[in-house]
Amino acid sequence: MTRPDHLPEFTNPPLNEVVLGVQFAPVPGYKPVHAAKIWGLFEREFPEVQEKSLLDSQYETFGGANVQSGPKISFGEPPLGSRLWFLSKDGNNLLQFQPNRFIANWRKQAENSPPYPRFEGIAEGFENNLAKLASHFAADFGYDLDIDQAKITYVNIIPVDHFSEIGEWLRILNGCLFDIEGVNAGFSEVIKDGADTPFARLRHEIDSIYSADGKHKAFRLNLAFMGKPAGNNIASAMAFLAAGRQAIVTRFCDITTEKAHKFWEKQK
Repeated sequence: MTRPDHLPEFTNPPLNEVVLGVQFAPVPGYKPVHAAKIWGLFEREFPEVQEKSLLDSQYETFGGANVQSGPKISFGEPPLGSRLWFLSKDGNNLLQFQPNRFIANWRKQAENSPPYPRFEGIAEGFENNLAKLASHFAADFGYDLDIDQAKITYVNIIPVDHFSEIGEWLRILNGCLFDIEGVNAGFSEVIKDGADTPFARLRHEIDSIYSADGKHKAFRLNLAFMGKPAGNNIASAMAFLAAGRQAIVTRFCDITTEKAHKFWEKQK
């Protein structure tokens, strides 16, 4: 996978986390006791395990007079067991598994963290690990991975001295003349294919946050692209995630200011 030439590129982006994930039909016959064997697929690179609560199923739907999209829609029996975190030694990389989800996170843990591996590097690792999981399901359960949703999220952290600086970084509230105490805003846009058919949503979420010690302020900008891939296999899911990456990077450039572009060293 190569980076598209037309995409904007930054030398020093405020990127803090990238998340790639797929949701699939639950595996028939899977039980919590099988989780240890799942970890065995990834243990060499991800030696630490943590247990978390299950994520709800989520489906993006379009059309109708009162469209609802969110994490509360589910079909069939709920998956059994818990969500497992498999962490790399440095904590910068994380795999998440539950009986109907597989997710990969790259996280910037500190200023001295290794350089961001770019989408191509994260996507290659995710695809390889997803293929391992699919092969395991086929061998042990006679199940072909049936992907019904995919999602990619970029999390950006933009440090500021005052929240009133929002207009200097984001094209949302320019020329602010008052002291902003905090920001919590979100909106979504429907993404359509060449036939003008909706197939995904791009969600924007902007929050004002503080550091753990309360001494530093920042804006957290989440951009998430989610929906149903054209097919139910890994290739279709990866094509969907690549399209989501393009939409997110393009929109990030659209909604951030020229000052921000100079500060983050926009190359093109």
